[in-house]
Amino acid sequence: MTTWRTHSCVPRSHSCERLLLAVENSLATLARRKTLAILLVGLTSLAARALLLPILPVPKPAIQDEFSYLLAADTFASGRLANPTPAFPEHFETLQVLMHPTYASKYPPLSGLVLALGQKLAGQPWFGILLATGLLSAAICWALQGWLPAPWALAASAIAVVQIGIVSYWTESYWGGTCAAIGGALLIGAVPRLIRRPSPWPALAFAAGLAALANTRPYEGLVLAIVCSAGLVYGFWRRRLGIGLLAKSAILPAAALLVPVLAWMAYYNYRVTGNPFELPYVEHERQYAIWSPLLWHTAPGPTPAYSNSFLEYFWTQADSHDKLEAREHLLKTHVSDLFHLGRFYLGLPLMICMLGFARPLWKDPTARSAFFLLAAFYAGAALDARLFPHYAAPAAALAYILAGCTLRAARNAWPGRFSERIYVPWALMSALVAIAALGLLSPDNRYLFGSIDYHVRAKRASVMEKLESVPGDHLVLVRYGPQHEPYEEFVYNRADIDRSRVIWARSLSPQKDLRLIESYPARQVWLLDDDQDLKLTRLITSSDKGTMITQLQYE
Repeated sequence: MTTWRTHSCVPRSHSCERLLLAVENSLATLARRKTLAILLVGLTSLAARALLLPILPVPKPAIQDEFSYLLAADTFASGRLANPTPAFPEHFETLQVLMHPTYASKYPPLSGLVLALGQKLAGQPWFGILLATGLLSAAICWALQGWLPAPWALAASAIAVVQIGIVSYWTESYWGGTCAAIGGALLIGAVPRLIRRPSPWPALAFAAGLAALANTRPYEGLVLAIVCSAGLVYGFWRRRLGIGLLAKSAILPAAALLVPVLAWMAYYNYRVTGNPFELPYVEHERQYAIWSPLLWHTAPGPTPAYSNSFLEYFWTQADSHDKLEAREHLLKTHVSDLFHLGRFYLGLPLMICMLGFARPLWKDPTARSAFFLLAAFYAGAALDARLFPHYAAPAAALAYILAGCTLRAARNAWPGRFSERIYVPWALMSALVAIAALGLLSPDNRYLFGSIDYHVRAKRASVMEKLESVPGDHLVLVRYGPQHEPYEEFVYNRADIDRSRVIWARSLSPQKDLRLIESYPARQVWLLDDDQDLKLTRLITSSDKGTMITQLQYE
């Protein structure tokens, strides 16, 4: 059923049903104007989040990965691909950041470039996330139009906007899956268009999707690329399309985009790691990690030499413990991850509806195709011990194809009268909107790790507010006690450390700290102690007077 049925099925006395049908007919007319529908979906996402700024202001970073992405943004906004290793690097060495051979983020560059765009245009990296979220909503709508009739594509796009396009941890942090999901949407939306009619535009979309995935989530992007490419080959084989036609209409246009992208990626790798074929992520894992998250690595690597006890404890204890625990309880881990993936992308009402209408869904060839692609993607991506929603972001559009098929199945297979079936998709959408609205009252909808990252956001932000109220430039020496949470890290800096108003450095020893302090003679020096309580102390050092300490009240 490609459209909603109207006419005499509904008695004239049922004004509510007639109103809903009139609204549906108007929306169906809008949906068939596909370009307009794409623009409206993207603008709705942008406008809705922008209107929430008075009650949900620009989020403050907290999680280690966020600071790494922000370092990339600041580096790119400064006109550089990487930064020189600073003097006294052991004081600035931190989580998820390379310090050698250059000072740079370990993550692929596209998300950092988007944040840099926000920083350059609006003075705040988060506005890059806002723009990317609107683009993602539009890209999902475009992808769904290739798989579903226009009205159902618009309805499923509305679900995507409610679930991830206004408020989620993707919009409220600096490490979400938005850019990877855009790449996946381009890839997934190009597949049926290329099978129906190989032509340059969907081929370019496919290539752009590959480029985006390679520069956001290379492993999961590679899995999705293999899955979608297999689907393409099967579709071409069924249609008996010749290689000459495919080369002219699809392969050559895609190559024209991918070749310069691959050349730029090699140059970026060279500038960061010194090797055009070595990703910064791989170099970082070689320098710090003991256990790989990928399950086929069954033995630990050699233990690196760490510059301080905090990094040593994090990588040898906390990180290794989490990875080994996920491996030892693999079935439990993936059952939990699947539930959280479903709740994040679809929401509980739609998940329940999907199970309730499993039989008509299975009879839907579009739903079957999307399910097989999604299952194949998960099988490959699950070779990573954990699969958080931003890990699975490349396949987000497949989830919303299934969402659209579920709405259609529920509408058409509901056992009651047609006048009752009218309410089914509206009831589902209302439930999703209500749950999303209630989620605004709780951090659980906005932060991946709930109270942990919420707590550290408040701690670091309050320290920054205190320092910004004190005139002058500052150097903060950070020291952790035995009760410190290892995932709460304070030592992160901007790309140009020496020109930052506040420099965060790790306290290592009195001799090393004094050497660092003497290299910044014009800065006010602070000691930040974090164990169970946070304590900020001002230090004034002088070669002839020793060290004088005055307490700054801290709340």
